[in-house]
Amino acid sequence: MHTPAPWLLSDARSTKVELINTAKGHAIGEIVWVDVRNPADAKLIAAAPELLEASLEALELFSKVPELIEYMDTFHNLRNAINKAT
Repeated sequence: MHTPAPWLLSDARSTKVELINTAKGHAIGEIVWVDVRNPADAKLIAAAPELLEASLEALELFSKVPELIEYMDTFHNLRNAINKAT
């Protein structure tokens, strides 16, 4: 499950590493917060939850409206993208 929307862009831009340790101080993982270099990529990432929600709504519409059968390639592309995201 992804983090619920909304996702917002912050003006802060930095790289940060946080370690995940056991109670005894043994490192078991790390989280790397990386600077997104392309502002367009950052906007796409921030819009991801809303894009997924809109895609799910469109997929539901496709399944309820038989007249949309001529757009089945789009239906399958949308379903595949949702499956990839989830």
